[in-house]
Amino acid sequence: MPKKNHRWTGWATLALIAFLPMTSGATSTQESPRPPLAVAGAFPPAAPESVGLPTALLDRLSEQVQKLVDDEDIVGGELLVIKDRRTVLRRAFGWQDREAEIPMAVGATYCVRSMTKPLVGTAIQMLIDEGRLRRETPIHEILPAFDKPGQREITVEHLLTHTSGLPLSVINQPLVDYPGLAGVAAAAADVELGFEPGTRFQYSDAGSDVLGAIVTAVTGTPVATFIQQRILAPLGMRETLTLLPTDPAQRPRIPSAYSGGTGSWQRYWQGNDPRIFPFFLTSQSLYSTTTDYARFLALWLDGGHVGSRQLLTASAVERALTPTRRLEDYPRNFRDLNAYYAEQWMVFADPDESEEPRRVVFGHGGSDGTHAWVWPAEDLMVLFFTQSRGTLAGLSLEGSLQSLLVDRRLDSPSPKPVVSEVTPREEAVRDATTGLYWDETNETAYYVVTEVGERLRVERPGRMSLVLSPGEVPGRFVYPGSPKVWAEFVRNDDGDATAMRYAFGGKVEVGPRFVEPEGLPSAKEVVSAVRDAHHMDRLPAAGVVRLSGSVRLVDHGLTGDLTLLFDDTRARARMDLGSAQEISVVDADRAWSYSTVTGTDQLQGWRLEQARLDRYSVIFGNWLEHYESVDVLGRIEHDDATLLLVRAVPHGVPGATFFVEEASGRVRRMDTLVQVPGMGIVGVESTFDDYRDVDGLLLPFRTRAEFSTPQIGRINTRLKRSEVGVEVPADAFAPPVGPER
Repeated sequence: MPKKNHRWTGWATLALIAFLPMTSGATSTQESPRPPLAVAGAFPPAAPESVGLPTALLDRLSEQVQKLVDDEDIVGGELLVIKDRRTVLRRAFGWQDREAEIPMAVGATYCVRSMTKPLVGTAIQMLIDEGRLRRETPIHEILPAFDKPGQREITVEHLLTHTSGLPLSVINQPLVDYPGLAGVAAAAADVELGFEPGTRFQYSDAGSDVLGAIVTAVTGTPVATFIQQRILAPLGMRETLTLLPTDPAQRPRIPSAYSGGTGSWQRYWQGNDPRIFPFFLTSQSLYSTTTDYARFLALWLDGGHVGSRQLLTASAVERALTPTRRLEDYPRNFRDLNAYYAEQWMVFADPDESEEPRRVVFGHGGSDGTHAWVWPAEDLMVLFFTQSRGTLAGLSLEGSLQSLLVDRRLDSPSPKPVVSEVTPREEAVRDATTGLYWDETNETAYYVVTEVGERLRVERPGRMSLVLSPGEVPGRFVYPGSPKVWAEFVRNDDGDATAMRYAFGGKVEVGPRFVEPEGLPSAKEVVSAVRDAHHMDRLPAAGVVRLSGSVRLVDHGLTGDLTLLFDDTRARARMDLGSAQEISVVDADRAWSYSTVTGTDQLQGWRLEQARLDRYSVIFGNWLEHYESVDVLGRIEHDDATLLLVRAVPHGVPGATFFVEEASGRVRRMDTLVQVPGMGIVGVESTFDDYRDVDGLLLPFRTRAEFSTPQIGRINTRLKRSEVGVEVPADAFAPPVGPER
């Protein structure tokens, strides 16, 4: 997971993402040469009609990808279609670097993330072919660290099929702190398994990294070298890198990386930044081009052969691509196909349960927005690479790929539907959908519905942000590829929405539309009560306040030291966690983040607005000065107190929900959505308690933040000391430029 520009909710909890799973370091003794030119002529260009594909079908597909750029579903990308080993479409879209206005070029080298897994799976299959390994081999016979109760039962097959019981990730500190891939495997040996090996499916980066360590242990050769010599070189994959060069001048074809979501992309890495991975992770760190990765796919399409050379046996190909675990809830848009996981491959198969599933499509995807699909019966390969982490664009294309390239139908939904003249009545009905809807089962939660073109964005502060598209059922909006996630509206005779009927992964619920209740205090009265309780109006006279204490990443077992400085307009936070250090600074309308891993970066856009709003002077101060709108939504009884729910909406970022004690004016909780680089939009619920008087200021000495993604989990801060009127150096709130002692 990338780690630049990390902003957390609440500047007091700092930018902690550098210490979470899949983070990286900036130094390594390994090097990688300048990528050479590609091998020419592997998939020569051809007219689409020469392989039976009308040009109009490919034009339609290109239009759909361009629409993904236009709708800001992706920042940029490349689409490659190979039919009968002929390139019939290869086109770049959007931006390589949006801020620098550098267009995406054909032939860019992308981080393919989890598309690394099939390569380590291939290496394992080669060792099985050679009799140096067996699928049923207990891994503790190869890696003694796993020779302990529970883990002795893990076999190579369990790792290949993600049924080992290992978690998604075991990385809980910067990668630079691990002694290479072997260190990550050793960390996996220390975790408690989530279930008995072989009994369940749990997608696991840790398991794929252990496979890489097994290759090294069995062969006596670093797994990166083995893959280079036994796979990349024979296939002519000269543009594929197991490790980025340290010299940024050797990275001109690496696109800048973005995270976020539709309409909210933020750049978190660019070509002159330290590399994300200091060593080769067999779960996720490969860089490749669409044409290079197509060469790898062709190896499997050709039964393990490349030219006259056999790299894999037919048995290896068959066992690796045989569907094993049915993935019931896996999002997909391939019509009438079920999703399965095989051995480090995704497989989509005929759903006929009366016999073994019939494989129709195989491939894999990566979390940075890269995808590859192969239709063996059609001799068809499609590769769609983006640098937009967390996008669902590839998923949204699946139905079109089947309709246009397999079924060869031009009557698939147009990416630019013809819009007839909208009558005032139709416009009013559409507008009547947007607004707030209460959660049927939670009196403290509500959904915010807004329009994104012909789609809807549904947000729940503290939990989620989804963009739903019109589905096949009239009036229903669905999450791409996940028919169990949808929303539709109950309307009155005038067409106004009175409730939202929805299913967000669970049972169907109906939430009534928000109607302003009577008998509530005004926003001005609540804000005044908050100011009177916390006395942030005294900050200008108090001068600089210093708070210090500890921070704990509960679900990762990490603890660090925390120091905060702030006055009425500025804020500075520093955290030390082991050998790493994070600093964030807000000075009026500017903000910066610094990490010993990534260096200094000035925040822009969403992250800048977050930094400004996350200061104590705002959270416990005059919201009317910092938010575009403030509304009191309701009154609830919670934990023996009457709380007022207040919605505050800033400019350009999602709104927050504040929970205020009506009797005292204290802020008890804040629910919001934050932009976490490398993850996207994440919900977080922050609870404040243990309030203490600090020279007239009422401040929480304990904050508990719970993030909606388990990759972050819970973060607790505990303050222990406070000082007011602190004399600080003149540059105390200047941009951080290096580590402090």
